[in-house]
Amino acid sequence: MVNIKSVVNKLQKHYPDATQVALVDRQGKVLFTTGKWDVKKDIKEVLSKWAGGNAQFVTLNGIRYSILQMEPERFIGTNRKNKGHLIGASTPDGKNYMLAHIRHKAKGWFHMAYPAIARAAAMLKKGSESEFIASKVEIKEEEVYKNSTGQMATYQVTAPQPSIDPHLRAEIEGFLQWINTPQGLGAYINNILQQNDQYRISKLAELYNELYRLFYG
Repeated sequence: MVNIKSVVNKLQKHYPDATQVALVDRQGKVLFTTGKWDVKKDIKEVLSKWAGGNAQFVTLNGIRYSILQMEPERFIGTNRKNKGHLIGASTPDGKNYMLAHIRHKAKGWFHMAYPAIARAAAMLKKGSESEFIASKVEIKEEEVYKNSTGQMATYQVTAPQPSIDPHLRAEIEGFLQWINTPQGLGAYINNILQQNDQYRISKLAELYNELYRLFYG
């Protein structure tokens, strides 16, 4: 069996904002948990709501998380009182689930946390070749040196081209599919408008402004 603790250590080294991590099976049996994160009391209800696919919130270890996304392989929730976020991902065989509490101040958590947790869950498969990939940024700079004639000259140093994390690409493709599906983003926004959910409407407006600045700013 894959060493769960080793995989979790790699996860937390790669993504330190995952402050607590647990692995449970489909029946709610706790296979591993970090520190004093007690998920045993609530985990069966969390998994039941996750499987149901239509809950609005879950409670785990005394923290209530509003559900933002809930698919068979993915769970994303957040606490409205700034107590952090909850991310879940199934293992490739669907027999186990990895959950992680993400610190509230984690930057870009909505886009970065799930790919990290999903990668760690994939690493639990026996024989898996999945590993965390450190991102590389292309850097071009000029360095000065003396050539054989004693004159000053310059040459360019170019770092390797950045590699694209396949799980991150899969996340983006999944997001695009969610946008294009009639029951996806459009239906979600219409539902929020019908419920007159002022908090989420304001957040959607903020997101729209951020996207506008990203592509047109």
